[in-house]
Amino acid sequence: MRQLLGTKRLGTKSIGLIVKLTAMGMVNGFTIWAVPVLWSHKTYSFAIYFLVSTIAVDVIYFAKGRFIPGKYMAPGIFLLLMFQVYPALYTGYVAFTNFSTGHFIDKTTAIDTIVSNSYMPTSDTDVYIMTIAKDKSGNLSMILQKPDGTIVGGNAQSSRVLSPADVTLNDKKVVVAAKGYKIFTEKEFNDNIDAITNLKVPLADGSGAVAEAVDLNRAQKLLQKFKYDKSKDEIINIQDGTIYKPNNYGEMVAPGQDALEPGWTTTIGWQNFSKIIHDQSFRKPLAAVLTWTFAYAFLVVAMTFFLGLLLALALNHPKLKAKRLYRSLLIVPYAMPGVLAALVWAGMYSTDGGVINRMLGAHIPWLEHPWWAKAAILIQQLWAGSPYMFLISTGAIQSLSPDIVEAASVDGASGWQVFSKIKLPLILLTLSPLLIASYAYNFSNFGAIYLLTGGGPVMLSSGGIAGHTDILISYTYKLAFSSGKGSEYGLASAVSFLNFLIVATLSIYGFRKSRSMENMN
Repeated sequence: MRQLLGTKRLGTKSIGLIVKLTAMGMVNGFTIWAVPVLWSHKTYSFAIYFLVSTIAVDVIYFAKGRFIPGKYMAPGIFLLLMFQVYPALYTGYVAFTNFSTGHFIDKTTAIDTIVSNSYMPTSDTDVYIMTIAKDKSGNLSMILQKPDGTIVGGNAQSSRVLSPADVTLNDKKVVVAAKGYKIFTEKEFNDNIDAITNLKVPLADGSGAVAEAVDLNRAQKLLQKFKYDKSKDEIINIQDGTIYKPNNYGEMVAPGQDALEPGWTTTIGWQNFSKIIHDQSFRKPLAAVLTWTFAYAFLVVAMTFFLGLLLALALNHPKLKAKRLYRSLLIVPYAMPGVLAALVWAGMYSTDGGVINRMLGAHIPWLEHPWWAKAAILIQQLWAGSPYMFLISTGAIQSLSPDIVEAASVDGASGWQVFSKIKLPLILLTLSPLLIASYAYNFSNFGAIYLLTGGGPVMLSSGGIAGHTDILISYTYKLAFSSGKGSEYGLASAVSFLNFLIVATLSIYGFRKSRSMENMN
């Protein structure tokens, strides 16, 4: 018997060891693959994080008899750091940058883009017959036939005039061979199409012009408008001498001129927060959105709580029959997927063909009028949130000591006095942490707003960005992805940071309230 038990234990340990080795092998294999890839893409922070995390996990799980608590806590901690802490810190960082449309790249790339995009055609007549080839050094080259019969060959660094004796033309007067060059075949041309499109060959005519391909066999003369002086960190307009210098917002600017595009990502301090406070186009909509956010969260919690409480009291009556059936029916909205429920309600609220207007025989603009849209959201949330409040209220009521209620009745208290003076305070004492958590949740309930009204109807004073039913989180989303001026990630992160502070304050208060309730109990 002992041998059998020993064999069974050995088999269990062996299976556990195999599972552990397999899991850790997968983790280490992923890290070995990911770290070089991340490092090559200059994502150093993630590369270091994966490397350090994997080493820590190896030490924790392969140490015999040590770090027992760490074996249970490590996965949660590392995932928390990656998916919660890092996004929060990165959002905070972005709030202090100009990360937005036109400022997505670094300074070097932005300047290179400005300069490379500044080549402009001189005229429609400066078009040359082009043949693509490789020179003796293997550089991608162009052989250009000018209208005056001059033939020029060159690569991205330089060019020279070719002697007619060194060039062979076909019957269509197109170059088919040239001394020092290997003409591309059609396949070679197609294989190198991207490089050919980006190739600029300087023309040796003293104008500083270059030639660039415009189709399969033609190139056009282009003149450079901007030149970058790295020593002075400025861009010069070659044509009129205007000098553009970098400002504090990641742009090259000159007096009396528009900023050159694109700009680059840079830290701008508190400018995003200052814009929220001082810019009328953001301050007024944000004030309206913030007011509605507080009101919306409070009204939803208050309405759903009192309706859920009344239903719980009614269904807790000792003389009521079929309680289980009624309770099951009442939690149906809570069991439905929130996305599906919101979309169904949106259809029901349709002004022309919606079920609600047809039942009422009315033509109420539920989703088109600011106040009706707010009422529509509150009604839908009352339907969706009451089952949860009903469940927790039922639990709180059933946990009340019947002796207290009985003693109050013996002392002559009426039913209302028993409810208002005894039951309600005790229920609120028990449920206050959950109500605070529900308030914090509804403060950032993005889906409830976006799926039903999309934040609309549009608030005209916001320039079409904010809507009358937007809460802070949906307004942040619109700033980041749906604003008419492009994406404003920096500004949206600043608003998100404000939202985080409010929700964090509510959560901290809720935790403290929970502790005080525990002490009172």
